[in-house]
Amino acid sequence: MKIGILTSGNDMLTLFSFLQRYDHHYIVWYDDLYFSWWDKPWNLVRDRIAEGMKLLENKGVDFVLVPPIVELMMQDEKQIFPLFTKYVKDCCLPYSLVGKLGFMGDWLDLQLGQKQLEKLTSDYVLTDNQRGIRKFNFPFVWRGKEVRNWKYLLDTLSWSAPLVNTLVKNDVRYFKDAGVDTLIPMNYGYFHVEKTLMKTVNFKKMRFHGSKKLEEIFVSIVDDKSRSKDIYGVDVYCTGHGEFLTKDKRLMWLLGKGNWDQLVKIYKDF
Repeated sequence: MKIGILTSGNDMLTLFSFLQRYDHHYIVWYDDLYFSWWDKPWNLVRDRIAEGMKLLENKGVDFVLVPPIVELMMQDEKQIFPLFTKYVKDCCLPYSLVGKLGFMGDWLDLQLGQKQLEKLTSDYVLTDNQRGIRKFNFPFVWRGKEVRNWKYLLDTLSWSAPLVNTLVKNDVRYFKDAGVDTLIPMNYGYFHVEKTLMKTVNFKKMRFHGSKKLEEIFVSIVDDKSRSKDIYGVDVYCTGHGEFLTKDKRLMWLLGKGNWDQLVKIYKDF
């Protein structure tokens, strides 16, 4: 199976923490020329997404993995894999105990996120347990926080660096003070620090559902039979110089299962 991935940086490549376990042909459109999409207006991002989708369509992909806010804004596109949508609906909403949810992301996520999340959850049906909670908030109450510095630190420092962990803990404190009980990341890159997030949130009061949930969703949708016939490989098409990716040996190792110069091919002219 051919699976497309659209990204302007290394954030979407975090998904290879589990994608590498499944033998598919992954084709990445890496728009480093316009890094970072999340600091730019939606009109520009939409045009870049359209260009990337065109290339991936020409490559014959079966479906496309896109960043969370793009998936929310383009839910009607049949070719987009509903990874984030199902993560929110199947993993986050049913386990909320007070109906207060928090989301964290970049500038564009904060501009568009709450409206799109409200739209996504408008048809949600409360569980029996939630209906029995007297002070449960429904429709859901949302709290958002901009954490734009995370993406730069996660690309330049160790994911367990003290500076990174301190910043994450300080930002999560906002959600604790707001009484949020479920934390939703609007950027897959944040799963690099999921251990810190899970240790920071008190599971009895606030929950963060890790990348294992993303993997379960991916496996539940992808046909098992098609997996067994494929050979693992990653093709990356860069719109710029591509050094944002190639200089990050951690991610290159992740993409290539430790043998990236044979399994990962990078094209800078397409």
